[in-house]
Amino acid sequence: SCDTEDWRNDIKIADMSDEMQRKVLQCALLAVNMYEDGLDIATYIKKEFDRRHQPNWHCIVRNCSSHVTHNDSCYISFDVGNKHIVLFKTN
Repeated sequence: SCDTEDWRNDIKIADMSDEMQRKVLQCALLAVNMYEDGLDIATYIKKEFDRRHQPNWHCIVRNCSSHVTHNDSCYISFDVGNKHIVLFKTN
């Protein structure tokens, strides 16, 4: 659960509020539990954030590094289980 004190341990880099970080992790935990495929996980997270926090969110589920240009306070890179997830928003 993301309600525990150690929820930040899996976050690598974040440029967003603590509240938004908790929402991302909760959404990602649901996605990882519902889907095996990285594309399905990324699609679920992206659609949820577009719906809840206005478009244009993008999500990457991979085992490699990435660099993206993002809106201020709209970027997070973290691990859920063996999945590395990057979520960010652009104009």
